[in-house]
Amino acid sequence: MNIAPLVLGGLLGIIISFTPIAAGDGPATEPSSFRIVGYLPNYREFDRVSTRGLTDLILFSVTPTATGDLNLSRLKKMPWSKLRAFKTQQRVRLILCVGGWERSANFATVATSDAMRQKFVNAVVKTCLDERLDGVDLDWEHPKTEAEQEGYAKLLADLHQAFEPHGLVLSVTIAAWQKLPPKAFDVVDWVNLMAYDHPGRHSTLEGAQSDVKKLIAAGVPARKLTLGLPFYGRDIKKSNRELIYREIVAKHHPEPSVDEVDNIYFNGPETISRKTKYAIDSGLAGVMVWELGQDATGDQSLLKAILGVVNQSARK
Repeated sequence: MNIAPLVLGGLLGIIISFTPIAAGDGPATEPSSFRIVGYLPNYREFDRVSTRGLTDLILFSVTPTATGDLNLSRLKKMPWSKLRAFKTQQRVRLILCVGGWERSANFATVATSDAMRQKFVNAVVKTCLDERLDGVDLDWEHPKTEAEQEGYAKLLADLHQAFEPHGLVLSVTIAAWQKLPPKAFDVVDWVNLMAYDHPGRHSTLEGAQSDVKKLIAAGVPARKLTLGLPFYGRDIKKSNRELIYREIVAKHHPEPSVDEVDNIYFNGPETISRKTKYAIDSGLAGVMVWELGQDATGDQSLLKAILGVVNQSARK
């Protein structure tokens, strides 16, 4: 997961109404079958980020250590009591992300060693049980060799086996070009597709459709695929120039149908709506947002656009 465009956003966002209740061990009931997944980075304030309508909140992120443990230091300031109460009150799965862009350095060491994999799996299960999490999302960016790809598949299989007795869920986040053995997809509950950061207009509807077809051809069942949606824009020619969506709105005031301003390509409400409808019509598992703190408020909110399409589909 590319965290570069996120730092621009600071800690501003949308205030949510929140009434704490006693924390439980899991969602009060099973979340909706169509996933609406949002990432919450460790540098965002939970109380200032809109989480309305989510089925899954992914906490970003912790990292594997070179000795097979988990480095949890980035999550020390997470408001755990509020998060646990939130998942119970809103019937949301609370999931921990391991890895991410520039946070994946030790995956290769862990995945290619039987002893390291077991130590890592034990650390992950302990963390989930200690913090009353519902599961884990692995985001290794990216395995480079066939041995690393094979090791990743083994790591996912080991986690799946360890998770089953505890009812924990497991997802893997990948780009469409990333290679994994088909058996890796058999042991995960979901595959979160990073359908963005392509050259040029980095996240068009057509590009997302192409990415979905590539992963289905690679062996991922449509019912496991969660389509990634960007809440940021990227320069068409200068890929290192990025702007988060709410800053685009504040600076340029684009119409809902507009996806391009000042050479920055982004997804406005209409494109986000079309992508969400495509995910529903194609029988995908859901949609995934990177990331919640980048959204705008009110009628310009991209999360609101997603919810509008999902709710309309549910009424049919």
